Amino acid sequence: MTFHRFATRALAAMAFAFLTTAATVPAVAAAGPAVIVIVNTQQIFAQSKVGQSIRTQLQDQAKKLQDEDKKGEAAVQAEAKALSDQRSLLSADDFKKKVQALEQKEGERQNKMRAKGEALQLGVNKARQEVEAAIRPIFADVMKKNGATLLLDQSVVLAGGVDLDITDEVLKQLDEKLKTVVVKPVSPAEAKKSAP
Repeated sequence: MTFHRFATRALAAMAFAFLTTAATVPAVAAAGPAVIVIVNTQQIFAQSKVGQSIRTQLQDQAKKLQDEDKKGEAAVQAEAKALSDQRSLLSADDFKKKVQALEQKEGERQNKMRAKGEALQLGVNKARQEVEAAIRPIFADVMKKNGATLLLDQSVVLAGGVDLDITDEVLKQLDEKLKTVVVKPVSPAEAKKSAP
């Protein structure tokens, strides 16, 4: 799943979760018909300053990880070639031991790279949580200004609703409130500590 799809789904889920809380529906909702507004969370993430910042940071850090992985892989391949060239000079046992040591080294390198990738994903999740925390009161504010009792994501609207779209209002407020969030790799242990 690409980061963009991940972020879009995360924001849509966040909007849905926010909408299902009792705090978002004023007491007057029970007295009259629902007033619906629509927001395009995909557009908000794509066009907001904070969304662009997170995406840029993720791309930069992912590129560094890819470069590190390629460099490590090239080093292991060079060692394998050197070992192959020395094969005739080594006993069968020595050659086997060196091959096993090289395989172990490669396995450790792959595990290290996998852990770094997971830490980066956890860092993106943490950044997303910061955006979610910032956008919840914006949704509530824009709903209140529009007299709305229900907020739907554009992805669940099959047709219509153009005049009910509040995406630009939310985007403007989010850009004023939050321009960037630092995406920093987070270890699984750190993620567990900060989990609610």
